[in-house]
Amino acid sequence: MKKVSKDNREIEAAGSLQEGSPLRSAYSSELRQSGNRWLLTAQDDDVSPQSPAPGLVPAVENAIGIVNYINRAPAHMASLTEILSVLPISKSHCHSILKTLTYFGWLKFDARTKAYQLNSGLLASASSLLGSPVLDAIRRELQLLVQRAEIPAVLSQPQDDDTFIVVDKFNGAQSMEVSFPIGHHFPRDATANMRAYLAWQPETEIDRWMKSWRPVRYTSTTMMTEKEVRAEIAATRKRGYARSIGELTEGLMALGMPIFGRHGEVIYTFTCSGLLSTIAPREELLARELVRTAVSINQAILGRVPNDFPAG
Repeated sequence: MKKVSKDNREIEAAGSLQEGSPLRSAYSSELRQSGNRWLLTAQDDDVSPQSPAPGLVPAVENAIGIVNYINRAPAHMASLTEILSVLPISKSHCHSILKTLTYFGWLKFDARTKAYQLNSGLLASASSLLGSPVLDAIRRELQLLVQRAEIPAVLSQPQDDDTFIVVDKFNGAQSMEVSFPIGHHFPRDATANMRAYLAWQPETEIDRWMKSWRPVRYTSTTMMTEKEVRAEIAATRKRGYARSIGELTEGLMALGMPIFGRHGEVIYTFTCSGLLSTIAPREELLARELVRTAVSINQAILGRVPNDFPAG
C-alpha cells in the first residue's frame, strides 16, 4: 500500500476548486474563475475603523478615520451623510474636515454626486515612502521572482497591531491574478504572512503574539490550537520558508518569506500564492526561488538576518 505523507494529507484535506464556483474565506477573500484565469480578490465588507482610536487628538483621528473609510468603501467614494452614518463625528466637524482635506488635495469633491473620493495630493504627501530606495530594491527583486517562477507576489508590511498591510502586488502572465487593493489589511493570523513574520523571531516575541491570539476558523484546514500553531511556526524556521495550505482561503496555497531591517527586525513579508492544485507539485522549486529572492533582497537593503536564516 502506498504511504501517504502528512503533507499530502494536508493538501488533500484542503480540497479542490470547481470551475466557475467562487469560494470565500471567513475574512472575505475570494477565488473566482474568469475565462482562463483565476482572480484572487479581497472583499472589504467592514469599512469601519480597524481599531479604536487612542483619543489623543480627536480632530486628527477623525480625519484619518474619514480617509480610511473612503479608501475601504466599495465605490471608494462617500457622501457626508454616508460618512456620518458610520463614524461618530458631528455634522459640522465632519464637514470642516472634508473641506480641509479637499483644500490640501487629499480628497476631491464631485459636485454632481455630492461625494468625496481620495485625490492625488495624498500620494504626493507620501511620495518619499512610496519611492524609498529600500522599496525600489524590493520591487526589483519581486518582479524578477514573478518572471522566473511565473507566480504572483504580494508585499506586505507588519503593523503595530500585528496585522499586515498590502504595500504592493506583482502579477504576470500566470493563470492566477492577485487583485488585493494597495492598503488592504490581512488579519494578524493570515497564515503565510504570520509564519514568515514570527518564525525567526525570539521566543519571547512568539509568546507575546500568542497571548493575543484567538482561533478563527477560516477554512476546514485552519489550525485551531496553540500547540498546532507553535509547531508550524517552528516547522517554518526549520523548513526555511512559510507555507499555508488552504488555511486562509479554500483552494489557495501560499508560500512566504520575511524581509529584515538593519537592526534585525522584520520590516516586510512577501508571499506568493496560487491554486493549490498547481502550486503543490511545484512547491520545492518555488520555495528555492522564494529563498533566493529573500536572500537577494536582504543583501541589497543590508538587512541583518538571523544566523540560521536560509543562505540561498
